[in-house]
Amino acid sequence: MKIRPLNQADLIQARQLWEACFHDHPAFLDWYFQTRFQPEDGLGIFQGQRLLCDLHLAPRQIKIRNKIYPSAYLIALATDPAFRRLGLAKNLLTYALRHLAAHRRFFTFLLPFHTMFYTRLGWGIYADHRLYLLPKGTFSGHSLSKALHGHDQSDLDFYKNDADQKLLEGIYHRAMESRDGALVRTEQDWTGLLLDLHLEHGRIWLAATNPKADPQGYAMVLPPSPATHGRPLLRELAYLKPHQTMGLAQLAPYIPPGTCAQFLGRITNVRSALEALPYPLLTAELVMEIIDPLLPENSGLYLLNLTKGRMHVSRTMGLKPAVHCTISALAALATGSCSPQELVNTGEIALDDDLLPVLDALFPPTTNFINEYF
Repeated sequence: MKIRPLNQADLIQARQLWEACFHDHPAFLDWYFQTRFQPEDGLGIFQGQRLLCDLHLAPRQIKIRNKIYPSAYLIALATDPAFRRLGLAKNLLTYALRHLAAHRRFFTFLLPFHTMFYTRLGWGIYADHRLYLLPKGTFSGHSLSKALHGHDQSDLDFYKNDADQKLLEGIYHRAMESRDGALVRTEQDWTGLLLDLHLEHGRIWLAATNPKADPQGYAMVLPPSPATHGRPLLRELAYLKPHQTMGLAQLAPYIPPGTCAQFLGRITNVRSALEALPYPLLTAELVMEIIDPLLPENSGLYLLNLTKGRMHVSRTMGLKPAVHCTISALAALATGSCSPQELVNTGEIALDDDLLPVLDALFPPTTNFINEYF
């Protein structure tokens, strides 16, 4: 067996493998394989010319702690049913992480179908993925406004509209400016999102003071289904003013069967990750031990030297570590998805007591948001 990047001649097999493992609309797959997916962004395990297992490393720009980084969204990890339970998926993921590290992508993320499979391999909680159930009968702009705003005296109502993609892009961009972590959507990202919404018979509602006023937000709504017990589903909500999303607190979250409510993130290279992040203008030094169950080259002792906010990381030996940290906990620290104290409580971090305030200062918790499937 051989692992290698895909090429144009492999696309027929790649699509057949996708269709054997997942249940996506043919029109979406037509667009994805003809327009979106570039063969060199896929990796596969081959036996001769036969594709047994593949993974798509979709290039993305993400924001971590208000700084933009190149990354990869790992999607469609698929194994030929006749070759499952042979460890192929784990081998391909290991190869993919090293491939990304070699291409200077220190962080990658995915939406898991089996959370435990990934967390035991070093993935940690990264970002929220939130869908919400709307009340039955939410079919008009007024009922949608009532569901989202309740009895608040909001001056916004919702109006059905075939919204211009550029308009939605602008609202999303402004809405995500208030978040420390988010996906930076490209035009192709938007094309895929809106195509998926269309194929699911979803609607877009624009929020404004009246039908002719400038929109202040949008809501993407999916129709009722047996899985939601006849209730519409709020696919995405974005406002120019972030406080207007407070109405989400009164809605029930919805997790589609076979998916997770959170994205998982993974560090591919410890030194690259720690040196790339922004830090407060502090000076500190500590020795950290990293435990990586999948990439032994990441495991070991690191000397972290922070001088006025600039981090320098080097490998070291023979020093006593002040912090013991799993690679999954490092992903949570780096992205701010968990506080240091939370990770101490779960046993993913052990440290000298006097270092907790230092980690709190270096890695404050924040909120990350991604709402994509592809």
